[in-house]
Amino acid sequence: MKKPVKIFVEGKTDKKFLKDYFQHIFSEFEIFDENIIDSGGWTNITSQKEQGETIRNQMQRNTADDGVNFMIFDADEDFSTRKDDIEQWRAKNNLNFDFFLFPNNTDSGDLEDLLEKIITDQNQPIFDCWESYETCLQEHASKIIGKKMTTPAKKTKIYGYLEALLGESNKEKEKLKEKNRDYRNIAHWNLDADYLKPLKEFLEKVTPLA
Repeated sequence: MKKPVKIFVEGKTDKKFLKDYFQHIFSEFEIFDENIIDSGGWTNITSQKEQGETIRNQMQRNTADDGVNFMIFDADEDFSTRKDDIEQWRAKNNLNFDFFLFPNNTDSGDLEDLLEKIITDQNQPIFDCWESYETCLQEHASKIIGKKMTTPAKKTKIYGYLEALLGESNKEKEKLKEKNRDYRNIAHWNLDADYLKPLKEFLEKVTPLA
C-alpha cells in the first residue's frame, strides 16, 4: 500500500534539482510539489519560532497519517557535526525520518559541491577558467586591498557556469533562476554520473512508498 511521502529540503534549488533527478532516474514515478517541502534550512527548522514549529508539525502529522518522512540537507562545514545535530534534533522532538546529507552522505559540503561533480565533461573548461580567476584574485589581493579577497560563493560559481552556456535574451536569462533551471539538460548536467550513486540509492527508499 502506498504511503504519504514528505521530503524536507533546505530551499528552492534543492527542490528543483530533486524533482528533475526523480524524473530522470524513476521515469515511472511522479513526484509532486507537495511531496517536497522547502523548509527554509537548518536554522529555520530548529527555531522555536513559528517557522520551526510548522515544519515539526508537518512531520508529526505525516507520521500520524502513516506517512514517511525524509530529510535531504547540506552537510555544510562538517559532515559528522551536522549528522549528530540532526540525530539529536530528531530525538529531542520525537520525530521519525531518514536523512541524506549533500553532497554524497559522506563528505562535508552542500548541493553546489554535488553540482560541480556532475557537469558534463566538455564543459569542464568553464570551471577551469573559474579556478584561474579565483587564483588570480588572491595573487593580486595584497596589491589591491592589502589582504585576502573574498572568493565568490559557490552559488555564484554555478550561476556563472550556466550563464556562460545560456543565451543573452531575457528568455534565456530566466533559465538561470533556481526555480527554472533544467537539470535534465544533457548539455549541462550528467545525471548518470557515478557521484550520484549514493543519492540514487537513498531515493530508492522513497519510490516504493509514494
